Amino acid sequence: MTNIQAFEKILHHQENLKNEAQLEYTSAVSEFETVAEELYQLLKQKETIEDKYQQALHTSGSVTSLMTHHTYLQQLKKRIRHVETTVNEKRSIMEGKRLLLTDQHVEVKKYEKIIDHKWELIKTKEKETESKMLDEASIRQYYNHGDR
Repeated sequence: MTNIQAFEKILHHQENLKNEAQLEYTSAVSEFETVAEELYQLLKQKETIEDKYQQALHTSGSVTSLMTHHTYLQQLKKRIRHVETTVNEKRSIMEGKRLLLTDQHVEVKKYEKIIDHKWELIKTKEKETESKMLDEASIRQYYNHGDR
């Protein structure tokens, strides 16, 4: 019985680790989504600016207007590259946290199986003991009634 209690303490500890890993994974997903949303908005903005730039090229836009669009577009592309790098970093972190969470989940399942197996062994031993006691009782009863 104490053996099972020790495994239950370990299981409780593993569940705590799994819950911490779950929180870290959720946080990593949230950070990834935030940066990915920022990248999406920047790409949308870039598309809009490119459309305006193309319209300015096809119409008789001023050189200053074209220069402004071009400069802004270059800055936007630079920022997009930076955010893409950040997105990839956050994705990598998120995947690492997912793997850690999966490992913790597997550990919890291992200890749950060990505890279930220990309980099954205890039940089997109890049934064997009960069966032996019933056999002894029936043998005693047979000898007690057989002697009369």
